Amino acid sequence: MLYLEAFSKVLPVLLLFALGAFFRRAGFLQPTTIEEIKKLIVNVTLPAVLVLAFAAVTLEAGHLAIGALVFAACAVVLVSGRFLHGLAGTQSAYLPPLLTGFEAGMMGYAIFAAVYGVEQVFNFAVVDLGQVVFVFFILVPFVQRQGAGALPFAQTVRGFLTTPVILSIAAGILLNRLGVVPLLTTFPLTNALFDTLGLLAAVTTPLIGLVIGYEVTLQRRGLSAPLRTVGVRLAIWVVVGLLLNALVVSRLFPGDRMLQAAVMTMFVLPPPFVIPLFMRNTAAEDQTYVVNTLSLATLVTLVAFTVVSVVYAAG
Repeated sequence: MLYLEAFSKVLPVLLLFALGAFFRRAGFLQPTTIEEIKKLIVNVTLPAVLVLAFAAVTLEAGHLAIGALVFAACAVVLVSGRFLHGLAGTQSAYLPPLLTGFEAGMMGYAIFAAVYGVEQVFNFAVVDLGQVVFVFFILVPFVQRQGAGALPFAQTVRGFLTTPVILSIAAGILLNRLGVVPLLTTFPLTNALFDTLGLLAAVTTPLIGLVIGYEVTLQRRGLSAPLRTVGVRLAIWVVVGLLLNALVVSRLFPGDRMLQAAVMTMFVLPPPFVIPLFMRNTAAEDQTYVVNTLSLATLVTLVAFTVVSVVYAAG
């Protein structure tokens, strides 16, 4: 019964994915439209979610410690990836980056909010802080070095600080620290701004679901290595997540099941979808390997997250 209840909360997300896939097959939406929807999500609706989340809850030292540990774990797995080619069944230089980092922006927030509610998104964002810093400063330069070379460090920092996700988190923290939210929501005109953010935030999950369903495709050749890669990745991060929850989260925040659920949700997500965007001068075999791994990992996430939602059932 518990599994059925949890599955019923994940089912709307699955149906959105299916609808997105149908839109692709039917030609109902064009790839250019999907790109514009993604731009809307990244620059408008997801930032609205994060502003509201961080404005409502105070960031504590323990949250920063969890973010730092997530960053460190991502870095360790990246370095360890060079020793796991045999297990993954591939000699591709892109194995290490595919074993670490998580697609939080275009998937994690949507599925977490769908099951646990937008009011709990803060917990997921706390875990995301560590990995988003890792992706910008470690993972993306690593991928770039495989091709045309990494960007200058100053340009990397500038890109990080001007990212809508980071700006919206900073805005939410500032509003919280200033303590002006209760005052602003008292007056009808300023409260309308928060209502507008709420309306924008509400469409994030549906839009992301449609986009992912539209874009997930598998190329029939070369599925063995991607399957093994996804298996190795999932095994690593499930163990890391359980240890992090048992040794750190449960001690810093006793009884906070939502934060533990956020950790496990993050760690069953696929690798960042931006990896192919930074690949340059790449052989066709590597391109196929990366695309198939991302697609398979996305499908595996749907099953794994259903299990997470059973173990960490929403109250």
